[in-house]
Amino acid sequence: MYQHVTRERIDPRQPYLPQHFGLVEQFVSVGGRKRRFLLYIPDGVRESCPGVLVLGGDGRTADDLARESGWCALADAQPEREKFVAVFLEPLDGKWQIDEPYGEPEGDAAYVNAVYLAAGQRYLCCIHESKFYLTGSREGGVMAQMAAMSNAAVYAGLVAVGGSAVSPSYMEAAAHDPCTNMNGFADPAHRKNIRMGEIPVPAWIVDDPAVGTGTDTGTAAYWRRACGTEDTAREVRPGVREYRRTEEAPYAPDQEKEAFRVWVSREEGASENDARAMLGEIRKFLFSQRRWMSGPVGDLRVTRDPERDLGMEYHYEEIDGWMREWYVYVPENVKKHPEIKAPLVMALHGYTCSGEIYAGNTEWYKVAEENGFIVVHPTALYATIEMENQAIDPNNTPLPAWNIFAEADRPDELHFFDTLLDRMLEAYPVDPARVYATGHSWGSLMTHLLALARPERFAAVAPCSGVFFGGAEKRILPLPAVQGRADVEVPVWMFCGEEEPWLIEARPAADNATGFTISMWLRYNHMAEQIPNDWNAYTPKTDGRWNEREWLRDGVPMVRFTTVEYMPHATMPQMSYRIWEGFFSKFSRKGKESRFSAAVS
Repeated sequence: MYQHVTRERIDPRQPYLPQHFGLVEQFVSVGGRKRRFLLYIPDGVRESCPGVLVLGGDGRTADDLARESGWCALADAQPEREKFVAVFLEPLDGKWQIDEPYGEPEGDAAYVNAVYLAAGQRYLCCIHESKFYLTGSREGGVMAQMAAMSNAAVYAGLVAVGGSAVSPSYMEAAAHDPCTNMNGFADPAHRKNIRMGEIPVPAWIVDDPAVGTGTDTGTAAYWRRACGTEDTAREVRPGVREYRRTEEAPYAPDQEKEAFRVWVSREEGASENDARAMLGEIRKFLFSQRRWMSGPVGDLRVTRDPERDLGMEYHYEEIDGWMREWYVYVPENVKKHPEIKAPLVMALHGYTCSGEIYAGNTEWYKVAEENGFIVVHPTALYATIEMENQAIDPNNTPLPAWNIFAEADRPDELHFFDTLLDRMLEAYPVDPARVYATGHSWGSLMTHLLALARPERFAAVAPCSGVFFGGAEKRILPLPAVQGRADVEVPVWMFCGEEEPWLIEARPAADNATGFTISMWLRYNHMAEQIPNDWNAYTPKTDGRWNEREWLRDGVPMVRFTTVEYMPHATMPQMSYRIWEGFFSKFSRKGKESRFSAAVS
């Protein structure tokens, strides 16, 4: 039954096809017992896709669900960039333990969350951390809710059909349990003092009075409290009531109140055949929001397709013998006045991601629309990365990664960006004196490489999670394009989260990568005399979550380094706004100099 297919090589004509696809048996260990699940990877699925954990009722095996539930066929039927991975779970000995106590370390809720962690590994496919969803029918719906209540910060949506009967004592325990898994970092000391019952999860509770597990015991009210919805509902479709949040979300603009929602409906027989008749509606509800990693417990926002919802232009064109992908956002004011040259921001995603992911994560399009500049979001080609850390494993399936080390068997990334920038200058009203680059993680390393090897083309750059982590400087700085760089200064603003010490040291020092990268840019910008002798003596300025160090020349901030409190290895819209308003908008290039104007906004 299990048909796992592996492609042997990346095809330059179709470089975004997955290496692995098919149905794969996987295992996790819970309480010393080996438990199984099935992973269905449709052919053609893209990187950083959604993942749906599917739980059937008692007596339903993972094989039954894969064969009969309809989820595999639904995944296959989607357009390429909307395909998803289905993850099928099963109860031990055929029966879900829906009466288990909250926090049972060897129980079924622990099994579900162990499968979530295993499905997030990247050996066979890549489910993006913002796109994990849970659905279940009958006893599986009860267990899906129990798992979500015990680990709410990682799921972006939940649907339970005929699975409303969660024990009131379980809900009470969950509601008051301090959250330690904060989506991207741990909080064992409860510094943020967030309870599980305060973490919003968009949920659709479908009661099925035909089954004993289908009577609501207060689960809809639990999720409404967590989402902070109003007490009154509106009918969004026949028989379906929606409870909406009307107050602004706690961390606007990084969260959107429209994503904090709970649906309630009642339909006899809805849970039959693993709720197969409802799969399309379930998928649509789940995928309508994502939980982006950036702040404590993540940030819920509405899902927006770059082309359909945001009006971005999609390009899939050949460059250097490889098909390459990028999105372009042109604000309305630039479209109306093409005779006026506009700034351009190149925004570069991190390892495993894509232009589509970075557009939604950073919301640079909003900043562009408000400030009248063009944004381009390119997608890297697939590769295996030889740098082992918490996020990168050499055993991972090939996933998008910029060729920052100029490996000979991969396309020349600098030539790609030269070509892309030339095409942008030719096709759009771009001001070549106001071109900027920013990126996150692996995209931050690409941003550094662009600033090092093509300094004359960029007025300023902003690498996020952005120092030379993992010893990357040992392979980038010796490159001929860097060694032969023009003696041109580039203003640089680097960011990192204070919750990513596994990759980046938030406190610069003479013997760590953060201090090295800051010192490097001070040297390149002819400010070596400002390299601190004692890094501990440098007190950063604090502005809310932002702790900033900066090095000025004649009052101009040529090098900045900012850490963000309670921030994991991530980025967010607030960072995009801050980069534009406080940095990019101030600089333009004139030859070897970047001109600064404090009056520009």
